[in-house]
Amino acid sequence: MKKINYFIFAAAIILIYSCSEKKEFLTTFKGSIDGGDWINPNTIGKFYGYTGDYCSKIDTVNQYSYGFRKTISEFSQNPIKKIKVSVWVKLEDLSKKTPLVISVTGKDNKNIYWAGHDVNPSIKEANKWFKFEVNDSLPDFDPNGAHIETYVWNPNKNVAYVDDFEISFSAE
Repeated sequence: MKKINYFIFAAAIILIYSCSEKKEFLTTFKGSIDGGDWINPNTIGKFYGYTGDYCSKIDTVNQYSYGFRKTISEFSQNPIKKIKVSVWVKLEDLSKKTPLVISVTGKDNKNIYWAGHDVNPSIKEANKWFKFEVNDSLPDFDPNGAHIETYVWNPNKNVAYVDDFEISFSAE
């Protein structure tokens, strides 16, 4: 009888938690070279990435890395309040600023939010892979028709390699 009561109690807790409105992350997207919501696939090559042989290379020819772009309503009907982005980066020159960009544009392509986070302070040594992670709070905005985009930008013509994007969104 104790086992049955314990089982019913455990099942009730699991059911309550799974139906709860408070979920930390709505959706997580992980980088894949299969296209879909991933942009700038022309930067992907056999450059010996952090995991596997392939990664994105940015240089004087390609200013924007492989990145992510998606219409928010395709993955959430609720407003997005926070975004968490992690990516592995390798830089050839630590003196040239290389930012991770997070951008939100409205349905009219008007800028709602833009942030460029300098990855350089997280890179301790040139030509070695380091993980860079950022958590941003987004302003209130109408998600109807809005797009969110993230990528590594190369405004200073640095040679950089980018691998293993992971992007998570939260409504809290």
